[in-house]
Amino acid sequence: MSRFTKRKSFHGQEVYDTHFNKFVARGGFISGGEKSVGNKGGNIVHPSPDTVSYFDDFLGDVVADQWNYTEGDTGNSGAVLANGTGGIYRLTISETAATAPSGYAQINHGAFFQWRPKQGNLRMTARVKLSALPSGENVFIGLTDTGAGEMPLRDTGAGVVAAATNAIGFFRGGQASAATGWALTSVNAATARTPVAGDAPTANVYDVLEFEIGDTGGGGDGKIARFYQNGVLKGAISDPVLATRALVPIIAAFTSDTGGFSVDTDYLNVSANRDTGD
Repeated sequence: MSRFTKRKSFHGQEVYDTHFNKFVARGGFISGGEKSVGNKGGNIVHPSPDTVSYFDDFLGDVVADQWNYTEGDTGNSGAVLANGTGGIYRLTISETAATAPSGYAQINHGAFFQWRPKQGNLRMTARVKLSALPSGENVFIGLTDTGAGEMPLRDTGAGVVAAATNAIGFFRGGQASAATGWALTSVNAATARTPVAGDAPTANVYDVLEFEIGDTGGGGDGKIARFYQNGVLKGAISDPVLATRALVPIIAAFTSDTGGFSVDTDYLNVSANRDTGD
């Protein structure tokens, strides 16, 4: 029997108070919701016995060990924890870097592929802003099946081109042939899905970007991804990635035109149901 036995039930065995004045929620806790920063939505899923969660607020002066920085052009000024209010991770693309995917800069979790859509309720949230919109910015923030050495997606004017075999995330292509706003874009077994268009970013203004992968009922088999921008549902993609494919978090960028820019990430959260061993 659990030490934290029920004293007062709020929702059966799912939510209750204990004799030790502890509050228990069987499924775990989510903070944020519709009334978070600036009423822009945004949810942070906390770890629990049923939920595995990674959260980074990018505080202090040293990037967490989980992150691995790589670049394709030494002209980029790299990745730093900027001394901004509340913590900022800054990825800067130099205007002297190669104007091609080979000029990328990125951080990722290396070769530790620890997230699979089939876990159920796979979700990622990031609060990000771009310092400028010089027209050639290509930015991807999401999950991919390659840990380093490539820009998972790009659009330099001829449509979305995928380097990753499976990937899903928030994408911005400044010279995109279609919409130039934030979009949810995915690749399933090397086939790029039609992007879900979001609103255009404003330079130096944060957007809260979220996606969740579940089933049509909101649960778990990886058959549908829903995209939210600043708390507003923008649309969905069916069969976004292979449900069994292991993925890794990544923040990546390059420029396909003249003009440098920075990607500031205030926080990043990835979560999913804990593996049952099935």
